[in-house]
Amino acid sequence: MITSSKVSLKKYDMYKVLVMILAFVISVSAYEESKGTAGYGRVQTSFLSDKENICFKLDGAQTKYRLGNECETWLELGIYQDIKFDNGIKIHNQFRPSFAGANEASIDFVRWEEAYSEVFNILESNTMSFWLGRRYYKRYDSQISDYFLFNMSGSGLGINNYKLYDDITISYSYMFDDLEHDTFTDGESLRFYSHDIRFEKKNDSSELTFFINYMNFSDESFSSAGEIKSADGIALGLLYKSKNIHSEFLGMDGENIAAVFYGEGAAKAAGQKSSFLQDDIVAIMIDNNTSIDDAKRIRFINYNAFENDTFGVMSNIVYETKDEQEFSNINQTWFSAGVRGHWFVSKNLRFLAELGYDNVDDKISDNSYNLSKITPAIEFALDKGVWERPVLRLFYTYAKWSDSAKGMVGGDYYIDKTSGSNAGIQLEYWW
Repeated sequence: MITSSKVSLKKYDMYKVLVMILAFVISVSAYEESKGTAGYGRVQTSFLSDKENICFKLDGAQTKYRLGNECETWLELGIYQDIKFDNGIKIHNQFRPSFAGANEASIDFVRWEEAYSEVFNILESNTMSFWLGRRYYKRYDSQISDYFLFNMSGSGLGINNYKLYDDITISYSYMFDDLEHDTFTDGESLRFYSHDIRFEKKNDSSELTFFINYMNFSDESFSSAGEIKSADGIALGLLYKSKNIHSEFLGMDGENIAAVFYGEGAAKAAGQKSSFLQDDIVAIMIDNNTSIDDAKRIRFINYNAFENDTFGVMSNIVYETKDEQEFSNINQTWFSAGVRGHWFVSKNLRFLAELGYDNVDDKISDNSYNLSKITPAIEFALDKGVWERPVLRLFYTYAKWSDSAKGMVGGDYYIDKTSGSNAGIQLEYWW
């Protein structure tokens, strides 16, 4: 989701962190070891000018299948610097702004996604590191739908990968954000806290993560918007990533991720959001005068990506229930399943086909909505592989949705229809 460019560094006090980091980097620049860039970008254009910003997504579904189905340009430009001292200590500094805009429109600054420092090798006999700032934090996503199933990124500090025993580590992050609302006067905000603990067991063939998160905010009164009562919540999660299941059963390289998450109260996002960028919670509490205490969410996902020399596949299945009727008047179940096949014709050419299905059962209105989408595409790349980027795609997308979803899909262009299509070019790149 795109956040307004009005989001400023000052709002999160991150400018202070940025200045301190830059000052530190300059002061020790003589010890610089390496530097470079990292980033991500995507853009889509349609062959039909009136369909530039057409994409097909079902109301109530968190994501959409994205091959030939993007509504905005997104760009992240990161720079990093690694500094190593004679005593073995290493400092990693990273900065990453993001920019976005509708297809065929100019892009604007969105926010600083990352501006942090991390210190490694503090203890000679341990893998522990310490970080401070704003960062992407131990994220997992399903690439075919751009669905971050586990994403507690944000602003704060933490201890990473403290070795407990052999291949078992513990990590802790403390994050916070000052949430705002249109009715707040200058200087007013709600401070929202997040405490994240992870136990991780990693080896050459698998990763196992147990996650526990506690989130809270205190009573707060506002000059023009009344009062928000304190609330807290807890989230739990278990994630297993296998790196050799496909080689054992199919003789193919790849990975499988299976995860289940539960969240309630202030932690109802269930591992998908820290306290960062959750101003919508304040808006609901202020506008509807409701409490978040009884909100609950359960989510299960299985994600695959595997390949051999001639064929590759990405797929995912998501099942999620939201029970937050008293808070946001939402009580629904979302089911999603999709698969993208890659046929490698040569080193630089492949054929793609993506199938996606979403279904939302709305228990408030007692209605069910569904959307099916198919996209064949021709893809050009510099090398063979499902993860190889950059890629340029020529696509045709066709979508069909239920009568109950009429007016909810495809914007005004398809306001009175239950099917639609688009064709064009996509470019995607990461480095």
